[in-house]
Amino acid sequence: MKISYLIAIALFLLSGCFSETEASNKPIRLVISGDQITIDGKALSFERPLQDWIDILGSDYIQGPKKPVNAFAIDRFIFPKLGIDLQVQTNYADVKSDWIDGEVGTLKDPYNRFVNVIRISMNPESKANPSDYRYLDKEEAEHPYYTMHADYAIDFYGAIVDSDTSIESVLSQSNIVKRNRKFHASVGVYSGYENLGNIVFNHFFGEQPEVSASMEVWPTKELRLENERRYFGEIVTQ
Repeated sequence: MKISYLIAIALFLLSGCFSETEASNKPIRLVISGDQITIDGKALSFERPLQDWIDILGSDYIQGPKKPVNAFAIDRFIFPKLGIDLQVQTNYADVKSDWIDGEVGTLKDPYNRFVNVIRISMNPESKANPSDYRYLDKEEAEHPYYTMHADYAIDFYGAIVDSDTSIESVLSQSNIVKRNRKFHASVGVYSGYENLGNIVFNHFFGEQPEVSASMEVWPTKELRLENERRYFGEIVTQ
């Protein structure tokens, strides 16, 4: 009887058989660990407001609803040259209080909000998800949001990941395997660490090439709730 792929992963983890893997030949610029996040040696913090992130990442970003990218919203700040998409927390408990002069689609003082998720594009849409890319029109396909990617390597909880990294390579790097105990359609770190996150691979969706497509990192629930109390004076999400 054929064992399902996820069961095979679990057996692999329990076996403790870790193989050596070649490190990326790209420079490691972003480091994500249980203690902190750094880029080019400069520390980023989920406790700090967006403005502090901009001071480090630079002012070359795209913000707000900008056609033709439907995914864009007032709480998204995209850094095309870094392949990074930041999202700040909005006041879900009182949405209208966030609007400027009652105008829908606006956001008061977004630069003083905390970042609730980092999305990193490992591959341009055209390479990582060619089937999805076919449905984009020419204007969308040429937009920086769909073509951006991290052209550097990322130390993700001890696993060195770049745009050409396969899931097999990540699973064989013992540091991340020791930190991972829960899996679904991606490789993820879900509990016990200050920063949490996952890597999504085309591998799980039957796409070619079988490489890392994207990465997400977010604060723990405890820190997020603490931030909501600090920034909004109350819990604004469920």
